[in-house]
Amino acid sequence: MNFLGHCLFSDQSPAALAGSLWPDFGLRPSEEASPIFLTHFDRHQAIDKFTDQCDELESIRQTLRPIFRKTSPLVIDLLIDHYLAKHWQTLHPVPLERFANNCYQHLNQFKELPLSPRFEQTLFWMTEHDWFNAYAHSWGIERALKGMSRRIQFTTPLARQAHQACALVAEYDGCFSDYLASLTQHLNAQDIVPGIKDLKKPD
Repeated sequence: MNFLGHCLFSDQSPAALAGSLWPDFGLRPSEEASPIFLTHFDRHQAIDKFTDQCDELESIRQTLRPIFRKTSPLVIDLLIDHYLAKHWQTLHPVPLERFANNCYQHLNQFKELPLSPRFEQTLFWMTEHDWFNAYAHSWGIERALKGMSRRIQFTTPLARQAHQACALVAEYDGCFSDYLASLTQHLNAQDIVPGIKDLKKPD
């Protein structure tokens, strides 16, 4: 999953949220980082490992691979966030707009470690353009995929085929719902997801 999903499975504090996003921008920090930061760094890694291997997403992987080739895992991560944002009101008690603003505020308050330039720039644009609420719309996902394509060094169909990816979300709603339920169960079994045990599946 992408930024919204990792924040959903995070405690709501600057250190927790920063740790939940940090693996996308850098290596695991040394022991100078706080325990809550490191716990959420490791949780991000556990979520990514589960997502890459879970059977529930295999059908959409097979659909996306011929279109997006080796960038298909990036597309799936964004489509998970699209699914979450679309169904947010059935999944979480806090409205998405308020949840997003809380996350942006906490992340911008994080001072425990210096952010890498890429993390700092991403956080600026995430806040400025309210990415989490934009993820609920096809145009938001298309914009994100096109932005990714500009940062990738090899030729990729991300920008050209972005509209196709968004069109697939409704078709695979059941896969994403089953994936989310399995992920929640997996993390709860490890007792590392405080506050997420009551996450609902969409009706």
